[in-house]
Amino acid sequence: MAVMVARERLGALAPRVIASAAVAVGVGFMVTEAVMLNARIRDYDEGVFWQTIRALARGEPMFSSVFASSPPGFFYALLPFYLVVHSIASLRAGVLLLCLAGLAATYVLARLLAGNVGGLVAVLLAATSSVYWHESTVLQADGPSLALSTVAVALAMLAVRTEARARDALAAAAGLALAFAVGTKFFGAVAAVPIAIVMLGANRGRARLLTSAVLGGVLGLLILLVPIIGSPQAAYKQLIVSHLRAGELAHFGIGRNLSYVFLRHELPLEALGLVGAVVALIRRDRSVVMPLAWAVVSMIAILGYEPIFPHHLVLLTPSLTLLAAVGVANARGIGRPAFAIAAVLVVGTAAVGVAVDTREALRTLAPDLHDAEMTAAVRAHGQPDDYWFSDNAYAVAAADRNIPGPLVDTSGQLTAAGLLTVDDLERTRVRYDVKWILADNGRLERVPGFHAWVLAHFHPIESLGGGAIIYQR
Repeated sequence: MAVMVARERLGALAPRVIASAAVAVGVGFMVTEAVMLNARIRDYDEGVFWQTIRALARGEPMFSSVFASSPPGFFYALLPFYLVVHSIASLRAGVLLLCLAGLAATYVLARLLAGNVGGLVAVLLAATSSVYWHESTVLQADGPSLALSTVAVALAMLAVRTEARARDALAAAAGLALAFAVGTKFFGAVAAVPIAIVMLGANRGRARLLTSAVLGGVLGLLILLVPIIGSPQAAYKQLIVSHLRAGELAHFGIGRNLSYVFLRHELPLEALGLVGAVVALIRRDRSVVMPLAWAVVSMIAILGYEPIFPHHLVLLTPSLTLLAAVGVANARGIGRPAFAIAAVLVVGTAAVGVAVDTREALRTLAPDLHDAEMTAAVRAHGQPDDYWFSDNAYAVAAADRNIPGPLVDTSGQLTAAGLLTVDDLERTRVRYDVKWILADNGRLERVPGFHAWVLAHFHPIESLGGGAIIYQR
């Protein structure tokens, strides 16, 4: 009798222990990410987006004045953080909060699909995933978009499993979250597939659920269209044409995209997700359908995306962690030996992620002497309200100086696509009375005719490390 009572108490305690462990993983994730908020530049995009938000904060309208290659949702979601504290750390904190919401949504989804243990498995794998960890404090749209996508799928599943009026409200919220995910980065549209599968799999009220989700999505779309209404042609050129031309110019074929998929530090999670899917399919577990479809459509998107970069692999993270969670739940049903093997594989995958994250943190937290020199040089010249041109937008922003809205992005892709010319430079120079140029990494030099144009209007006053030059008008 005493043994039975003890087992009952242990059974009641286990969910609490697992939930507490999941919370501990989330807290550990937040603490390690917080250390990175003031780290040095981690991607070229950070400088571009930092200057973009600075331009919005001083009242320049998006698209008609401020160049933006990402949808407006990303910038307006982070703008309030910048208005509170003018720093890169505040913007990264906004990214982190969104990614924490995505982590919580991953736990909810896995728990609904695979129980308490599945929830812990998924949140552990997502928190230690090298690409998700990286994207959670980088000023890029990928992490926030994926987080909102995951929230949207979680809301859809909660809607299906909820009764009464909350059902419609949750479905509408799922559509709204999906619209915001797409409005942050277009690849958020991938989440429409798992949402549709979840709602079509409902036992009742499918049409009503889908209608509520569509209405929520339409509302989100209307909100996102507000910044576009004033300059639809400019928005189309910046959001659509710039990416299409960049993709045409960077057409390396599917082989290059596959090479990114098989990055060594991502292979353990990919393999674990695949094994989890196979185990669940063998056991005919229907809960695998949604995450498997999500993984497949995400992989198709990655293989077709051009130009692709390693951080785009974050798109696979939630579906892979859910597949792993479902696989572990099925291994538990097979027996203790299978469950023990699954647990070892999960811990091993998480350990690889922690090792990669630790290496990245140590490398990123080391001083960046070059950017420190660029920042100090910019700060030493001119007045705080002077405008600069630069292909090192991060250093200019770190020096608390502004780049005109139309020229926040000087990437080589825009130059090659014919979307950045000396005529653009000249028009912007006149309009903003630009007095200074920091030419640092060669992107400005690749603009056809730049050298002749810059010498016609500016003169070099200081040479810096790495071949960087500061010009004054």
